Formats: sequence, C-alpha cells, structure tokens
Amino acid sequence: MKNSSSLVLVGGLGFVGRNILEAIGTEAGFADLAPSVIDDLSNPAPGHDALDLPMHLGGYQSEGAIDFLEGMEAGPAGRTFVFLAGETRVAESKDRPLDFIEANIADPSRFVMQAVRPGDRFILVSTAGALFDGTFEVSVDSPYCPKNFYGATKAAEEMILEKLVALRGGTFRVVRLTNVFGRYSDNKKSAIHAFTRAAIEGRQVFVNGDGGQSRDFIYAGDVGRGIATLARKLAAGEETDPVNMLGSGRSTSLMDVIAAVEKAAGKPLAYEKVPAEDLLATEPRDVIANPRDVRVLLGDGVTDLERGIAETHAYYAR
Repeated sequence: MKNSSSLVLVGGLGFVGRNILEAIGTEAGFADLAPSVIDDLSNPAPGHDALDLPMHLGGYQSEGAIDFLEGMEAGPAGRTFVFLAGETRVAESKDRPLDFIEANIADPSRFVMQAVRPGDRFILVSTAGALFDGTFEVSVDSPYCPKNFYGATKAAEEMILEKLVALRGGTFRVVRLTNVFGRYSDNKKSAIHAFTRAAIEGRQVFVNGDGGQSRDFIYAGDVGRGIATLARKLAAGEETDPVNMLGSGRSTSLMDVIAAVEKAAGKPLAYEKVPAEDLLATEPRDVIANPRDVRVLLGDGVTDLERGIAETHAYYAR
C-alpha cells in the first residue's frame, strides 16, 4: 500500500490488542495501517490462531522478538509501536512490588533501548484511574497521585519511557485508559465481565463494599478505534497530544452496572455485598475522565454503557 505504516502491537493478542486489530480490520479509515503482533500467549483472547498477520509468538524481551522486528518491512510511513504489555493485577502490587517494577518499568525500558530507532513512534497504553486517588475528575494534565503501588509503577513507566524514546530519536505518546469492557474479554475478571458471565450462567457474585463506588467504563470497541486513530494520525504526521485519554466521560456505580447487566440478561443477578475493606483501601472510590479529553480521539462516538453491556452479553452468550 502506497502510504502504509507498520504498526507493531506488543501484547497484541490480548483484550485491548484484539479490539485494536478489530478496528483496523473493519474500518476503512485505518486501511493504511499494516499491523503485526508480538505476544507471548500468556493471556490471549480466543481466535488468535486464525489471524493472518505477521507475528512473533514469544516474549517481547527475547532476542527472537528483536530479530522479528529487524526483519520487518517498515513501510514508507515508518513504524509505530503500541505497547500493551505489563503487569495489571492491582491488588497484587503491594505483595509483589519488585515484580511490578520489573514488568512495568525495567523490561519496557530494555525493549525501548533495543527496539526503537530514530523516526519511530511509540504509543504507551497506560491507565487513567490508577494514576490518581479518585478525589477529582482526571484530565490529561492532572498531577500524579496514585493510591496503590501499581499506579506508581505506571506513573514511573510513563516518565521513564518518554525520556528513553526521545534518547532513541523516536516520538512518544501516552494513551490512558479508564475501565475497559467488551468483546475479547474472556480472560478478564473485572466487574462488568464477571457480572455478565454470572448472569448468563445463573451464578452468584460478590460486590465489594456498598456498591456505590464508581468508575468511568469505556467500551473496548471505542478503545480499539481511539488507539488506531492516534496511530493513523502519528503515521500521517498530524498534530497529536503527548498525553491522551480514552474513557466515556461518565462515572457509573457498581449498582448501576448491575442494573444494566440485569437489563441485558433479562433477569435478576444474584449478588452479595461483602466488606472487602483491605482491597477497597487500595482503590480510588470514584473515577471519571474529563469529557473534553476523551473526545479528542473519539469525537462524539462514545458507546453508551447499556449498549456496550448488551454487546458484551451477546458476545458471552454466543
């Protein structure tokens, strides 16, 4: 393709990666993006073996991954990395802090120093909620104030990789995600996914605390489209912001999520509230992204929560 740009998804067979690939494969506006994947298959979404893409199936830290990149055609518009790898289990970060430093800071730093060339673009997929303490609406210029160790490692990763990519002669961008849900989430255990599967299977679930804690939930299809949009803009040389936000700009309580799941399932969800004080102490009470920030990449195309949950229900019930 005349203006094709090589798009390397590191960790691209997981939940978010598969939604990026879905957007690229189904929307004509992304036809100039030529995706490839590096993934160690530690958490792949179903159906990855049917994808017809250049792939390295192994750790991104391995020599094989670097050899794979060296053998790739960059395309006339060069290379863009979307970095999705890392440790995300928030509750475990206080018990395994050194593992989180290795997974979210040391390993990505080594990869940048080995893989990034002058002229490359590097998009780090980061987190919105974990970087802040949940006491205010988060925006792209909010100061870091993580409430848990996971968030601290992601804040450090953003700052360190920004400087390392610059040292390598590349362009660095961050995309911060709020709470993502939707298709290709078979391995996810977060609230919407757990509640939806339980509704289908007729199982009981546990709600931590009073259920009044709220999150900014964003449909995974919107995330895929938003990240692909940023990659396309970077490859085309268009102006983009250093830090980007993907969310809905709306905060929804867990009890309202349950109501939406029950509507999609057409039946009540059995649940029990449990105190979970230690767990809740490590998490923000409320998360909401600035609505203006999320429109930069998504415009007015944010999927309504009820529609997104209905799509997620249909995906699991297939």
